[in-house]
Amino acid sequence: MDDYVWLNRRVDRGGIVWATLGSLAVHTLLFLVLSSAVIYYPQTGTAAKFDILWLSPSSLPMAATAAPDNASAAPAATPVGVLPASPLAAVDPPATEPDTAAQANLPDLPAEAVAEDTQLEMVAAKKAAGRPKQPAPGPKQTPAVLPKVKAEEQDDDTAEAEESVTPPPDPAEEAKAREEAERKRLAVLQAEQERQAEEEAKRQRKVAEKLEAERKVAEKKEAERKAAEAAQAKAEQEKVAREKALQERKAAEKARQEKLALEREKAAAEKAEQERKTAEAKRVEQELQDKRQAELQRRVAERAKQERLVRERERVAAEKAEHERRVAAAQAEQELQEKREAERERVAAEQARAEQAARERAQLAVEKARQEREAAAERKRLAEQTLQEKRKVEQERKAAQRAEAERLAREREQQEAEKAEQRRQAAAEKKRLAEQALQEKRKVEQERKAAQRAEAERVVREREQQEAEKAEQRRQAAAEKKRLAEEKKKADQERKAAQRAEAERQAREREQLAALQAEKRRQAAAEKKRQAEQALQDKRKAEQERKAAQRAEADRVARERERLAAEKAEQQRQAAAEKKRLAEQALQDKKRAEQERVAALKAQQEKQAQERAQAAAAKAELARLAAAEKMRVEQEQQARKRAEAERLAALRAQAEQLARERLAAEKAEQARRAAVAAAGQLPAPAKPVEAKKETVGPRPSEKPPEEKGLVIPSIHGDLKLIVAGGHDVKLTVSFKEYPKSKRGRALTRTESRREKELSPIVVKTPEKTREAIIEKAGEGIYTFAVETEGKEPAPLKLTLKVYEQSKAAKTKPLGARTITGKGVVARVLMPEGILWEDDEAFTGSMQDSEGITKFNADTGLVWKEYAQ
Repeated sequence: MDDYVWLNRRVDRGGIVWATLGSLAVHTLLFLVLSSAVIYYPQTGTAAKFDILWLSPSSLPMAATAAPDNASAAPAATPVGVLPASPLAAVDPPATEPDTAAQANLPDLPAEAVAEDTQLEMVAAKKAAGRPKQPAPGPKQTPAVLPKVKAEEQDDDTAEAEESVTPPPDPAEEAKAREEAERKRLAVLQAEQERQAEEEAKRQRKVAEKLEAERKVAEKKEAERKAAEAAQAKAEQEKVAREKALQERKAAEKARQEKLALEREKAAAEKAEQERKTAEAKRVEQELQDKRQAELQRRVAERAKQERLVRERERVAAEKAEHERRVAAAQAEQELQEKREAERERVAAEQARAEQAARERAQLAVEKARQEREAAAERKRLAEQTLQEKRKVEQERKAAQRAEAERLAREREQQEAEKAEQRRQAAAEKKRLAEQALQEKRKVEQERKAAQRAEAERVVREREQQEAEKAEQRRQAAAEKKRLAEEKKKADQERKAAQRAEAERQAREREQLAALQAEKRRQAAAEKKRQAEQALQDKRKAEQERKAAQRAEADRVARERERLAAEKAEQQRQAAAEKKRLAEQALQDKKRAEQERVAALKAQQEKQAQERAQAAAAKAELARLAAAEKMRVEQEQQARKRAEAERLAALRAQAEQLARERLAAEKAEQARRAAVAAAGQLPAPAKPVEAKKETVGPRPSEKPPEEKGLVIPSIHGDLKLIVAGGHDVKLTVSFKEYPKSKRGRALTRTESRREKELSPIVVKTPEKTREAIIEKAGEGIYTFAVETEGKEPAPLKLTLKVYEQSKAAKTKPLGARTITGKGVVARVLMPEGILWEDDEAFTGSMQDSEGITKFNADTGLVWKEYAQ
């Protein structure tokens, strides 16, 4: 507060100083402008400077409007010390012969008469100006110029005496000589006048500066005296306000200490209660976990023998079905690629022939020599391209052989990997359960240690804060004592300076009483008003400081509460963050592996596309230049096609054999199921097996999903979403129509909003897995959403199956996700079974302010999803 008041006093003092300096600068500028101004007289056509220190006849237009006779142009008519602005304008040679008598009388004019005339003219000019405030009259013209004038006049007399002896000169030469003498005299008078004006201006400036400096010193001393009085009054007010504020701070500090003690006791009690509840919950959870683990191990041991054979058979059947699907897809892709290749070659050949004919007709007459050179170069290039084509065909054949060998090796490795994966999963499940129990114990110990460390740190911080507050109070008391001593010393100095200034001011006031009396009354009124305003400001400032102290105390208490709440929330957040980090790390590892696989597949596809594009361009060029070479290449392609057809026929035969074996295995499995169901001993399957699931779900005829129901066998349909996780979730499915006939354009926003809520068949298995099944899928977009119960994040593992019981069956893993609240997990376009997140099914995408549009240029599909 003291610094703030001192800043106000400095600002007031600076304002007075700057106002004084500004006034002085403005008046100085006006003085310089007026002293350098030039006045133009249109009556005579002359211009002259207006001297504000004194007036001369040259400053008035009346001096130049004398009687236009010959005597007015004579030197005797020009007063001493007055210089016209233009010598040529002042000395106008008459048309008639000059008056020699007037020139003869020029030396007879005494200097006293000239000075008296000059003074009379100055008095007349002052009266004519009519200004209320006249500057000091200028000094009399110095007679130092007169001897020179007299000397010149004597020279003229001697010249005239000589002329009386000599023969009379030519009148023109006499006028020219007289004009030259007059010009010299006027130049001497002008130089002397300028020197005197400069000296007088310097003297006046010094006097004005001295008066201004004295006035400033007086004003400064007066201002310091008043500031000292105001500071003394203000210091007394501040002292009273400080004492009052100190008492209020002490009372607030006492209340705060009591409140903090109550809050600490309450927080300690809450913490102890929370630790007790946490320990109890962890103990119960540990017992439940032990029971679950024992039950799970018992079930795994019971099911292992019964399910081993079933899994092996189902795996073989799934591999056969996947093999058949891959063979069919590869065959369809090959046929489509061959058709497109043949069409592009035909179009390229036709375009090449048309272009060649046009160029030949247009350039036949003027390019015979160039055509011969081009033909030679073309033959050479054709030979090189033929060689390159042969090499390329050989490379393709070798690549096909390598791909076939790699595919067989991959299939063998995949079978081995699946077997190893099953063994690894069983061992990993046991290891995970053990690690989970160990992690829970470590986590409990870490949380206990973290709570102890946090409590110790909080106690240390509170002690340090109390010590800092005590030190701050001692420092403030010492600073207050020092500041009061300095203020007292400064007040004594200001009082002595004010007494000296008052004595000097009284001496000056006796000299300037008449001029400063009105100014004193105005200053007294302004000072009284300022003191009243200062007192009001001091009162307001004390009130603001008191309120600020109250607000600061309230803020500090609120911050203490927020800190306690933040520490508690931070502990909870760290526990949740650790869980989330583990889940996200697993998800990121899986996503990274999937991205690497997709990137490798995309790179391979792009490479194949580039190779196909290069082959098409080379074939088109060969068709234009050599038809025979094209025929040979086509024959080789036909031979490769026949070989490929034979290989595909062999694969089809193998696939049919696998299908027959799968059908026999399914019949045997159905017979076994019927026997087991009749005996009422249908076992619960393991998590990867879908044919042996003990499902509890709604009947197909029921629309709302039920969590409990009859024990039914596995249900299959066109679409199935499998959600695996330890949390209870609600599955919802919505459908919007998008027929194949309209897929050449994107859905509008209105059409996109026409979504129907479906009631899928929801099945719940003992392995904490839920399945949402759509038995018959129509043409359109299906949106699957998952909603969790509660606000805690739920880590889930999602898998989508399309046409599960057909040859075109697809299983698309959606990966692990953490759902909080409600979220969309999959969008599927049926009947193609295209996922919205599957970028391989599209050739490009666009994004605008409404949403994202994905398209496939080959099939003409356009799919747009609008932003919510």
